[in-house]
Amino acid sequence: MSKIVLVTGCRSGFGLHIARDAAKAGHTVYAGLRDPATGAELAAETQGLDVTPLALDVTDAAQREAAVARILADHGRLDALVNNAGVAVGGPLEMIDEDELRRVFEVNVFGLWALTRACLPAMRAAGRGRVINISSMSGRQALPLLGVYASSKFAVEGMSEAWRHELRPLGIDVVLVEPGAYRTDIFGRNRTVARRSLDEPAYVPLVERIDALFSSTVDRTARDPREVSRLVTRLLTARAPKLRYALGPGTAVRNAALRLLPGRAIEAIIGRAVRPRREPTGRG
Repeated sequence: MSKIVLVTGCRSGFGLHIARDAAKAGHTVYAGLRDPATGAELAAETQGLDVTPLALDVTDAAQREAAVARILADHGRLDALVNNAGVAVGGPLEMIDEDELRRVFEVNVFGLWALTRACLPAMRAAGRGRVINISSMSGRQALPLLGVYASSKFAVEGMSEAWRHELRPLGIDVVLVEPGAYRTDIFGRNRTVARRSLDEPAYVPLVERIDALFSSTVDRTARDPREVSRLVTRLLTARAPKLRYALGPGTAVRNAALRLLPGRAIEAIIGRAVRPRREPTGRG
């Protein structure tokens, strides 16, 4: 059955691919764009498909209400919401400024909560619906210099799990998708480092090591974001979906480690990965 679907963060990356693949699967898609002027790639990728771009900054209450009202006016129902919009900032937690922290939480947590809340009355009235939240493996395991992003995704994980229990009796499924490293703008042109991340000399060696490790890992292992969009498209109509779907490079190993290894072992593994290598010493 064709679904009426709202997807956020459709300028590029996961959101753009989800909008296109869902429409190709026969669904009617409303694609949210924080700035409609940036929708050229979306328009090109979805030409001829049932995709309607919407001005939707998830932190803007008026735009949230207008988006939901538009969909209900057009179709009288909203079957699925894909909360994909997200931002990140990297750097030592001590060096993050409050406005940087608040920006990440406003988009990743409060915006997600508020838009979901705006969609739920229509889903409850219909007795069915699906909310798919794009989280991250960082929502299960925090790594150094990604503390702000990880904290926001940990919040999304907890919120989604609680909503899963609250909404399931009402016919509404809540699902988490937890990607590892994929080739999206969050690792490219939208990659953001805290403005004061290098101001404290004590952190500079760590920042340089992690940045080099991060860049080499992404370059070497990051995968095609269409893997995620294909999964999300299947989840729109899957019967009895489970709560969590982790996918991407390294996710199986990380999940196994979280299940099976004691905390000290995981700390030791991460510590070895970020520890500076000793230069070989010559013999006199």
